[in-house]
Amino acid sequence: MTPALSVIVVTSGRPLLTRALRSIQAQPLAPQDEVLVVGAGDFVREQAAAFGYRFIPDGPFGCWGQRERQDAMRHATGTHLVFMDDDDFYLEGAFAAIRAALRAHPARPILFRMHEMHGLVLWRRRSLECGNVSGTQFVTPNDPAKLGVWGLSHEGDFDFIVSTLAQYPPRALVWDGSIIVGCRTQGVPAGSAVPA
Repeated sequence: MTPALSVIVVTSGRPLLTRALRSIQAQPLAPQDEVLVVGAGDFVREQAAAFGYRFIPDGPFGCWGQRERQDAMRHATGTHLVFMDDDDFYLEGAFAAIRAALRAHPARPILFRMHEMHGLVLWRRRSLECGNVSGTQFVTPNDPAKLGVWGLSHEGDFDFIVSTLAQYPPRALVWDGSIIVGCRTQGVPAGSAVPA
């Protein structure tokens, strides 16, 4: 079975949203994939329309976008959920790396790696620690019975990862060393997704 990706992009309407959506457009999307752009305001709606992505209007952005992500998951129809912030961008080959990992582990949640600001790479070690993992690295089956809850703080993505993994057997998480996403502009190399 070919996985269908639901890519959930939550935005507060920052101009960086355009770069994030371009990085998705540069990936090979399958016909069954969908991109959900969640936010408020004309700019967000216009950007979603310009790229041909689905716009999900939401109230004033708050709590680091965690409520918006929780709401967007109810609209997602794909077999797997992928998350992105508006200040992040996918590296070339990111979706190919995601699909390869899903072919090998279709029923398991997967943590990829990302370049953070100042050249840091997350995860630095295979450890579920706040600050070592991010929601933009996490791909999980879209099984409502196994989806956790986004916390309402800056660490809300960590809360989601941990509460989702609590629904799976121990050691179900796959640590994939491919670097698929960059954050902001500092310290991110140009080019393709970087294998471990």
